[in-house]
Amino acid sequence: MKAWFYAKEPHEQRIIIILGIIIGLALIYLLIWSPISESYAQKTTQVQAQRKLLTWMEDTGQQIAQLRGTAAQGTGGGPLLSTVDRTIKASGLGPGMKRLEPQGNNKVQIWFENTNFDQLLTSLSKLASDHQIQISSINIERQEQAGLVNARLVLIKGL
Repeated sequence: MKAWFYAKEPHEQRIIIILGIIIGLALIYLLIWSPISESYAQKTTQVQAQRKLLTWMEDTGQQIAQLRGTAAQGTGGGPLLSTVDRTIKASGLGPGMKRLEPQGNNKVQIWFENTNFDQLLTSLSKLASDHQIQISSINIERQEQAGLVNARLVLIKGL
């Protein structure tokens, strides 16, 4: 290669050197600089997307916390037993409620006698929607008088 280079005229040697430098710079750009630059741009875009996602998650987390706080205020912040008792009595089922007893911190058992079935369902729906209290088990017996039932329920505080 040296012999070939030195056999050329000085003018041609300068052209070969300049072309060698240009090709060397092009290779450095194509093989080193360009991939690093593209990778940096991709990582910057990913970081921006992750920051945007983090901001959204933080905002949503705050909204969830506020909604949970609102739900807790809706129950009066009281225990399950008092919440169920208040809701049942407010719906007009107080006289039909014969027994109400707790079963641990998050369960309550209720017995109803000669209670209006439609009012019972409305009251249970209100407990579920307003206070996140769900039915764990239920036993309903129809009475001879139309629309009245005897019922035994176990309610549990949902999430």
